[in-house]
Amino acid sequence: MAADKPLTLRRQKGKSTTRARQSSESYQVDVLVDTAVFHLEQPFSYFLPEELEGLIGEGSLIRVPFKNDLKDGVVLSIKEKSQASLKPVHSLLTQVRLSQSFLEFTKKVSERYIANQASILSACLPSFTKAMNTSLDAPTLDKSKSSKPSRRLFLLNRLEAVESRVVRHIKERKGLNLLVILPTQREIERVVKALGETQQQVIEIGSHLTSSQKRKNFELAATATSKIVIGTRSAILAPMAHIDEILIAEESVEHFQEQKAPYWNVRDMALLRSESEHCSITFISHSISLELARLVEIGWISATSERKFLGGHRANIATEPNSYHDTIRKALKNGPVLVSVSDKGYANTFSCQRCRNLALCECGGRQIIGKKNKYSCSICDYQSDQWRCQVCQADQIRIVKGGAEKIVEELGKAFPRVAIYSSTGDKAILSIDNSPAIVVSTFGVEPDVIGGYAGAVLLNGEALLNRALIRAEEELRFRWFKLATKVRSSGFIYLSLPASHSLSQALIGDNVMRAIRAESVERQAVLLPPYVRIIQVSGEERSISGLRRKLLEQFKELEILTSSDNRTINLKISHQGASPLLISLKALQKYRSAAGQELFLIRVDPYKL
Repeated sequence: MAADKPLTLRRQKGKSTTRARQSSESYQVDVLVDTAVFHLEQPFSYFLPEELEGLIGEGSLIRVPFKNDLKDGVVLSIKEKSQASLKPVHSLLTQVRLSQSFLEFTKKVSERYIANQASILSACLPSFTKAMNTSLDAPTLDKSKSSKPSRRLFLLNRLEAVESRVVRHIKERKGLNLLVILPTQREIERVVKALGETQQQVIEIGSHLTSSQKRKNFELAATATSKIVIGTRSAILAPMAHIDEILIAEESVEHFQEQKAPYWNVRDMALLRSESEHCSITFISHSISLELARLVEIGWISATSERKFLGGHRANIATEPNSYHDTIRKALKNGPVLVSVSDKGYANTFSCQRCRNLALCECGGRQIIGKKNKYSCSICDYQSDQWRCQVCQADQIRIVKGGAEKIVEELGKAFPRVAIYSSTGDKAILSIDNSPAIVVSTFGVEPDVIGGYAGAVLLNGEALLNRALIRAEEELRFRWFKLATKVRSSGFIYLSLPASHSLSQALIGDNVMRAIRAESVERQAVLLPPYVRIIQVSGEERSISGLRRKLLEQFKELEILTSSDNRTINLKISHQGASPLLISLKALQKYRSAAGQELFLIRVDPYKL
């Protein structure tokens, strides 16, 4: 929580007045203070100066003295006639008051992700660098909620884009307070534009806003009625006084994984919040995570499939070992063709043509080709326009996985009279017309085309599938089903996997659950997430070794997988046994914090394994 300019209201008079009143019938407030110290999670007591009486209540955001500094905090309770000698509250930050249900939600988050509750609250608040805004409406109180909030999943067919379905869903819920979470700012812009003029106030939350905009939208989200709050992953912490429904689009994407401690995931945060706020929750996507699939499987979330049989769809999908050039030729007769690749540049992985050893630098890092005949190391600053194998001294290379520039070069030779565009993260193209052309693009920055692409070539399937990540198949499944939505119903699609693969079969039949069930069966057989919980703990080798012994003594069902360097352990436990383990680990973190020891780095349900 950032610094604020202190209130000057009755400062001189207030100083003597508050001291006098403290000895008779002053009010005491219990405050959760953002101390930035892990084990200091208990509330601290202060007395309320006369000039702030009536302005501060439960949930108020205030500034208080703590040691030799001023810290931000939230009021948990107010008591009358305290006789204790207490320091006074310094100032009120905003008229916004956090609801009790929101405070309960942040408490649950701190317990699930082994975090300090004040740090969770700090993450959701803007910078208070100006005087308090006194023009706000009175804070909206919690309204009565439905006794049976719904939990639903809408699985879309490939003819409807997620953004279109989100807009339709919002319009169908006219007048309700909605919290809408989308993966990227690009999708937010599309949804806001498609909503157009609406009677409801649309409030954006996200890192793209300026500090003043963040504060303004924070206050609007907390006080306005009949509103739509929309944002990327941080918006799940938007302190709305009342929510009717939380809407999450494409919940399986890595964008929804917080990159800093405590590494929370939007899907799980939304589920926690829907319980605390007693509101409905809806997921919309073409493909889902195995975690969400498990909740559907056990009946905790109801799923509605909106897939429809697409006439001619089966005949228009080609797979390996067929040439993708044939798919491009057919599609170019009707319009532009999308060629999706996994990497930009020329080639991020190549090997020796003679001995097939990977190209490595002297430092041990992999060599890459940023541009044709331009070799560099992925770790050190080595660069050269020549390459020679360190094993057999040959100078002929074999491209294992070509990047966007390499594919553009190859397609330029194969289709010399066709316009070819390249769209990557650093040089994205927003849109093109629907005339015949080839667009080589990395995922997520594909140009928009009115009416959709005439065809799509989805490359690097095997390379993406064989990455050493537990979510490799899940990520590829999401990517390909999303890319398929960009193709016209009569378009052509090429898959760089054989037709017999479960993912190819799922796309041919437009049935994503077919592939998800196949992978779920494999995960369940070997007891991997989502059928067990994983808690990853990293630290100094000696401390990790001691922790490992203590945990095995305390939790008999626990399975511990230790890394090769003995600095990381993955704790594998059932869903039922996870809660006491999390409580124990948080108590340990508090003990280490109080003792001045370095805290463990803990990831609960890590995205990457």
